[in-house]
Amino acid sequence: MALKFWRPWIDPHRCGEGSQPERYVLRGGGNTQFLGIAARNELIETVPDPHRAWVFHTHERAVAVARDLASVFGEPVDVVKLQ
Repeated sequence: MALKFWRPWIDPHRCGEGSQPERYVLRGGGNTQFLGIAARNELIETVPDPHRAWVFHTHERAVAVARDLASVFGEPVDVVKLQ
């Protein structure tokens, strides 16, 4: 017997039909640079493509992280909703 636990935060996005259809990313370092997590050392890096950026499932969490990063780096960080 296998137990299946439902985890809404890891459900795939299915064109707005998933449990968490909204996705948010952070934009900093200019209007064309998004913030992502580097695979090799897990540090914050800038990426040109929003689909390679650090994705948040709730607006509140994205705003909280944006405020923390802005206070550390002294530069504004925007929250962008992906379509």
